[in-house]
Amino acid sequence: SIPLIDRGEKGYKMSDKFMITTSERLSALFDGVIAIAITLLVLELKIPIVQGNAEFQLNDALRAQIPEIVAWIISFILIARIWQEQHIICIYTSGCDRWSIILTFCLLAACSLIPFGSHLVGKYPDTPFVVLIFSVLMVVNGLLVAALAAYVIRNEHLHRERGQVIILKKRLIYLTPVIPVVGAFAVLLAYLKHPLIGVSMWLIEPLVLFIYHQVKGNVKT
Repeated sequence: SIPLIDRGEKGYKMSDKFMITTSERLSALFDGVIAIAITLLVLELKIPIVQGNAEFQLNDALRAQIPEIVAWIISFILIARIWQEQHIICIYTSGCDRWSIILTFCLLAACSLIPFGSHLVGKYPDTPFVVLIFSVLMVVNGLLVAALAAYVIRNEHLHRERGQVIILKKRLIYLTPVIPVVGAFAVLLAYLKHPLIGVSMWLIEPLVLFIYHQVKGNVKT
């Protein structure tokens, strides 16, 4: 471990807290995992191989891939949302101690499983249970982001500047209840209506975030 270097008005000073790495370095690692996850998502979209009446068979083949395309769109948007939240946390964090790194790696592990959940939805679009798996993965990701934000809020030695932590508090207020509620509705609709309708409920989360920003106009994105 290396001592925390705290940026004060007159330069650098050593703190009695210990940091293992900078928030920028951990954010770069997170960016790399996100890039790989996004790449794995698109690998499920295959180029159709057709013979004979190519246009007719191509239309049928593309229609057959609609579940995979829907799963890709939803997963891509949600991965982007996870990246956004983690990036905002890093903006207001001066460094990373042991527990913030552990929480971040737990988030990385959960995020790396999103392509698996997305491929399940694409392969078995008529099975509600795959929506349950997908939603559990997304709820776990959301709660881990919330846990990381909460940890940073509680530990002042992680704050880049005093006063800015209020932004993380407002995002925590949003994340903690909204993500589990959206997940619950997604699973409910998957069993009561259709799995693709259920998984599409996750598209509501960015809309809810937008509305929340309009109500709390001083919450930065």
